[in-house]
Amino acid sequence: MGQQSNNTASFSEKLEALRRWAKLKQYQIEVTYAVNAYTPLEKVFFYSLVLVLFTLSAAAMALYLLPPASALVWHAWYILSDDVPQIASHLWAADKMVLDESSGPAVSPLESPAMSI
Repeated sequence: MGQQSNNTASFSEKLEALRRWAKLKQYQIEVTYAVNAYTPLEKVFFYSLVLVLFTLSAAAMALYLLPPASALVWHAWYILSDDVPQIASHLWAADKMVLDESSGPAVSPLESPAMSI
């Protein structure tokens, strides 16, 4: 039981530290942009603008950064899983689609005579 109360105390301390950090950031913003001199209506507009900008930034990061990050994880998984022949054929197929038709016939490095020893 002592271990559980210690974990709970630790969580409540972390929550309190997060609350203090948020209050500090709010104070720094109020001092930097003189929000404490605004009327209550101006404060509503200011904090609404901050909320909208923060929300749009978070949405843009989620929309534009998650697909490339998942692609990196996907590629790292296949590289680390020792599935190199399958990766090579997959990458060759992708490169083959990109190649120009007029450049001549392409030969896969997996099918070349030098590879078949």
